[in-house]
Amino acid sequence: MKKYLAAVLVGSALIPALAGAVPISSEADPALAGSTLIDFESVAAGEYASLALAGVTINGIGGTMTICTGCGGGSGSFGDVGQSLQNTGGVPTNFDLVFTAPVSAFGILGGAVNGPWVYTAYDSANNLIETLNLNDPCCNGIYHGIAASGIARVNLSGGGDWVVFDNLRFLVAAPTSVPEPTTLGLLGLALAGAAVARRRKV
Repeated sequence: MKKYLAAVLVGSALIPALAGAVPISSEADPALAGSTLIDFESVAAGEYASLALAGVTINGIGGTMTICTGCGGGSGSFGDVGQSLQNTGGVPTNFDLVFTAPVSAFGILGGAVNGPWVYTAYDSANNLIETLNLNDPCCNGIYHGIAASGIARVNLSGGGDWVVFDNLRFLVAAPTSVPEPTTLGLLGLALAGAAVARRRKV
């Protein structure tokens, strides 16, 4: 029995652990290298309940979102350039970023921040991946994001704080081969060791 347990433990210890989530604090973060950029320049100015863009759909929770240039004193004064995504007057209080395919990293610039914001990442089964509790000083734009495998949706929640969002970036996760040869090979070694130990016992 001891040999059996030892073989299983040795084999399982070699299987790589899943990497944890890592916060992003710069648009130049290596986790965002090769990412898709949404700068809102090609979006028609106006009010939107939902905004379907290349690779992501942005939903306003509790009201309509605004795409505009310079509304509320933006156009560069809050770190944005040109058009930006805003929740004019603090409505909506939340934004949902729903990615067409799971991403391994996302980031967005937020300006005119006057209160705490929470960025929460979820996987495709709506399981929590990571939460960023932010309390940036007003008013220049500050970049935040999360790098983690399998991000399917991100909620940005500010409780009524009117902000300017720009330069959304996300990196679609590279497809993984199924089955993964390294992991299966290591698991096979562990099982083979267990079988040999059991045969010797009999």
